[in-house]
Order: sequence, then structure tokens, then C-alpha cells
Amino acid sequence: MSPVERQSEVYFEPEWELMPEERLEAVRVEKLRRQLRYAYERSAFYREKFHQAGAHPEDIRTLEDLRQLPIFITPEIHRESQEQSLRELGHPFGMFLCAPVEQVVAVAATSGTTGEPTFYAFTRHDVEVTNRLWARGFWRAGIRPKDTVMHAFGLSMFLAGVPVVRALEWMGARPIPCGAEAGSERLLKLIRWTRPRALLCTPSYAEYLIEVAPKVLGCEVGELGIEIICCAGEPGAGLLEVRRKIQEAYGARLYDMLGGAHGILNVSCDAPEYQGMHVVGEDFSVSYDLVDPETKEPLPLEDGAIGERVKTALEWEAQPPIRYSVGDIYQVFTTPCPCGRPGPRIKVLGRVDDLLIVKGVKVYPAAVKNLVESFSPRVTGEMRIVLDVPGPRVMPPLRLRVEYSAGLEGEQIERLKVEIAEAMHDRLRVRPEIEMVPEGTLERTAHKTKLIERRDQK
Repeated sequence: MSPVERQSEVYFEPEWELMPEERLEAVRVEKLRRQLRYAYERSAFYREKFHQAGAHPEDIRTLEDLRQLPIFITPEIHRESQEQSLRELGHPFGMFLCAPVEQVVAVAATSGTTGEPTFYAFTRHDVEVTNRLWARGFWRAGIRPKDTVMHAFGLSMFLAGVPVVRALEWMGARPIPCGAEAGSERLLKLIRWTRPRALLCTPSYAEYLIEVAPKVLGCEVGELGIEIICCAGEPGAGLLEVRRKIQEAYGARLYDMLGGAHGILNVSCDAPEYQGMHVVGEDFSVSYDLVDPETKEPLPLEDGAIGERVKTALEWEAQPPIRYSVGDIYQVFTTPCPCGRPGPRIKVLGRVDDLLIVKGVKVYPAAVKNLVESFSPRVTGEMRIVLDVPGPRVMPPLRLRVEYSAGLEGEQIERLKVEIAEAMHDRLRVRPEIEMVPEGTLERTAHKTKLIERRDQK
């Protein structure tokens, strides 16, 4: 048996990934009860949360029991908790850190919308779990040991930074840890020098490289030999028009991914049409419970259900998230996938705080982005929703700034503007006010693109 065949038993784990639903449910419940007892015994924070809910870990005997608990943690609660732990305990890992701080061997963070870091701590066990799950996802995307992989996510503390590089090394791949911070010119030159088989980056950055590659290298991105692109960090890789643009430009297969901590990893498949992201870590987390974004009441997990996602770890030592919501809106699919893989799938629609309501109509910025992309090549794909005051309610009309491609002139631009407005009215049931701006007007980023622009913050 070759090394790759032996390693495939590690990176594709059929014992867990193809486990019959009834047996998997029993394993998850056993792990859940152990995780809840662990958190309750080691954290006064969690003991107080259980007491406030009028519950005890021993009351939770099924996954449905878990869904009846309220949300315990939000990003705001997380940040408040880590400020308290810094004051009282001398570390920034929150009052729900359950492992001794001496056992924290890795740290990542996200800046969130406030600009303040939200810390994620890992014990050695947590690192091993994360390595296994990233490897499962990369294996499904076609990445194999000995493949060269260009890492172009942000490296500076991000969950998709060092943890991803570490996981690629663990599975025997050859990561080139350039990072988005290096800039597009250096990144493209490194791609030309190292000839990676796979590229990892945000969908916004993948789109941006399509624009700048001819200027930097004198060639199109399709000539770089990239076969696989794994995107994460924003909904773009799950949007029809964005997917089409990236795959056609690179001549590569595009995979949508999500996860990076707490036993959570999701990856899309090779079905001709996007089917959402398969959940590949059900043995390590409850990652797609849904609640109503307004009432916070649990929603049935039926095919097509849409709601605010709440996660709970099943085997995490450092800061196990119990009923934790970061404010993402998910759609869950339970019908069989055309690819043949069993299990549920999820699609990220946006964030609770990004949802806009215009005359009673719900509008997700990602849906507007996808619609604008459908007018390529007359548009660059860059757009912003402009708000005078914070959402979700927007006084009509909804205002957009849309970049038109170089070469378009007066009447062509006006015609395009009318077509986009009509398409939004027909498909999204909102009639916008559109400002057309020349190519290159809107800022590009190697990280997540903010599709909403506030005039009072400029």
C-alpha cells in the first residue's frame, strides 16, 4: 500500500464521515453530555449560564434537549468575557476557558466588526482536532500529500491563517505561506515560481487576482496552472455568478469552505450546481442548529430551513462553545446531494447584522452581489450598498454604487444601469437607486470585502 493510500485512511475517515445516522446520533449525544459536564465543572461562567436557563447538564439527554437551551454566547458576550478574564485572571481567553491557561498552545483571533480582537485558544488536543478536520475538507477538495498549496488567506492571527498552514503540513502537503498581507504582486510572482496545484484565499481576492495578473505577470490567471481553489471567509464561493467567473477565469475547480475551530468544517462538493457545503465534522460539533433571528426560538431542521446558526462543540478543551452564535444566517439542506455524499449541507446567506429590510422585503448583500456579477463583463463585479444610518430597516430607495468595466461609454452605461435596476426589481423585489462608477473606483481587499458602506463613517 502506498503512503497516499495509507494516509487516505486518516484524511478521509469513513468510520465517521459515512457512519449510519442512528449510530452517529448516539455517538454525538454521548460526546455532548461529556462536553457539557466538562464545561459546567470547569467554568463558573457556564455554571451561571445553566442556572439562568433553569437547567443542568444532566438534563440534556438528546440533541433536541440541547436546542431548547437559550443562546449562551454571542461575539459581544465573548469580548466582555475576555475583558473580564484579562482583569481578573491575567489572560484574554475569557471566563469560559475550561483548560488551564498553561495548556493553551496556540492562539488565533478575529477582529470582527468592532476592530477589537476576539481570541480563540487551542490546547494540543484542539490543534489535533482542527488538523484532522481541515485535512478532511482539503481531501474532499482534491488536495493530496505532496501537493504544493499557495496560502493567500490573512496570516495575522486569523483562523484561516497559521492553523491552515499547520494542517496542510500535518497532512503532508507543501504549503507556501505567503499570506494576503504580502500583496498581490508578491503573491502572483510566488505562484509563478512555485507552480502550486491549489490556491487558498477569499473569493474577493480570487476575483481581484483575475484583474491584476495581466498587469503583474503579463498573463491571465488561467495560465498559472492552478487546478483547485478553496475559498472561505465570505459567501462569494457559494454565489452562482461569482463561482462561474472564478472557475472560468482560472480553469480550476472552486470549493466553498467554512470552519477552522471548535470541531467545525464544511466543504462544497463537485456537483454541477452548488449544493451548499457538506458538514464533515458532525462527530466533533453540533454546528448548524437554527434559531429565529428575532425571537431566538429554535427552528425545525427541515430541508430549506433558514435561521441564525448556533454552534456547540462536542470535543473541545480550551474554550468549548456551548450554544454560541456569531450571528450568521444559514440555510440547511437535508435532501440527498447529487454527489452521493450523505449527511446535511449548509449555505451561508449572510449575517444577522447585514440583513436589510426595504419596504418589508428582506435583502441580503450577498444576493445583490450575485445579481450584479451576472452582468459581467460589462461590470467588474465590485459593488457597495450605501446606507445613511445602520440597518436593518432602510428608507427606500436602496442605494448602490456599481463599477462598470473600462470601455463603456455614456448611453451604454445608462442602459446597464437600467437593466440592473430592473433585474433587482424582478429577482429581489427591490427597486434601487444606482450610481455607476468607473472601474477601479471601489477599494479591493485581500480579506473580506465589506459590501455595505456607511456614509456617516466615511
